[in-house]
Amino acid sequence: FLFFSFLIISYTNGVKLRLIWFMNLLKSTGTFGFFTLLSRILGYLRDILIAIFLGTGVLADAFFIAFRIPNTFRRLFSEGTFNAAFVPSYASEIVKGKKQSNKFANNIFNLLFLGLLFLVLIVQIFMPAFVSIIAPGFVENVEKMELAISLTRITFPFLLFVCLASFFSAILNSHNKFAAASAAPIILNIILIGVLL
Repeated sequence: FLFFSFLIISYTNGVKLRLIWFMNLLKSTGTFGFFTLLSRILGYLRDILIAIFLGTGVLADAFFIAFRIPNTFRRLFSEGTFNAAFVPSYASEIVKGKKQSNKFANNIFNLLFLGLLFLVLIVQIFMPAFVSIIAPGFVENVEKMELAISLTRITFPFLLFVCLASFFSAILNSHNKFAAASAAPIILNIILIGVLL
């Protein structure tokens, strides 16, 4: 009788744990999916407004280059290889304790901040050469090239801030806090929509 009672209790606890795990997964996926969908809708609205107000021409071309360059680096430094390497390492440090995980996160933050600051400063200094490499078609048109350089100098520091925001989002995701991290792009879209209106 005790053996069967143990089996029933073990099975019931296992089902409860799987149900709790599944409900947490469903909640996290729903939260992340909702904010991502909202961000995509606002991004679509942002793109419509950019097309309406900038149209096609020199200003639109320069703006898209200036916006694309930091976003390309963002994919590399914050959403690409960095997060793929950081999240599992940080998750393994969480298991060792809060003090160890905080020390690890602080060290990575310092390295990331200094590396990004150095990159932003170097690119700012060599911006004309950098834009001519990224957009070689602009070299013949002096007005378009100068405008692209000026706009990219304004937008490129965005890389530093968005990568640091992505770093903190990775920490939040490691602690199963998905709402703030997935809602962050909504703020960018709302600000751009507000500026365009």
